[in-house]
Amino acid sequence: MTWTENPQLRAMLLARAALAEKAGAEEAAAFLREKLEGAGTGNKWPGLPNTSSAPGEYPAEQSGKLLKSIDAQPMGQFWAFGSFNAPVEAFALEYPAPGRTARPWLSKMLADPDARERVMHAMWEVMRH
Repeated sequence: MTWTENPQLRAMLLARAALAEKAGAEEAAAFLREKLEGAGTGNKWPGLPNTSSAPGEYPAEQSGKLLKSIDAQPMGQFWAFGSFNAPVEAFALEYPAPGRTARPWLSKMLADPDARERVMHAMWEVMRH
């Protein structure tokens, strides 16, 4: 048996995969926005609009800068999600200064099975239609 490449099928599969990648990035960004929106269940500190996050939670929304920076965008031939035009809080929450408590948001999301399930479902829906 010999293999004959089908350029039309290849182009169709690549186009569908690109749509699935976009759907996955958009779903990941939507998941992050949901998790970063609103108050946490930790302490209510003076001068902050919302209750802070408790250890292990996604960071609570305070200034809204991180939340507003979350998006999915094309990066060359691929799609990416995360904090674009990232405020200083984006880095400081993941990698705090000595003596500060981390409130990871991106690394937490990447390890979150609910996020993985939603992203995979969004991609699968594109691929199966």
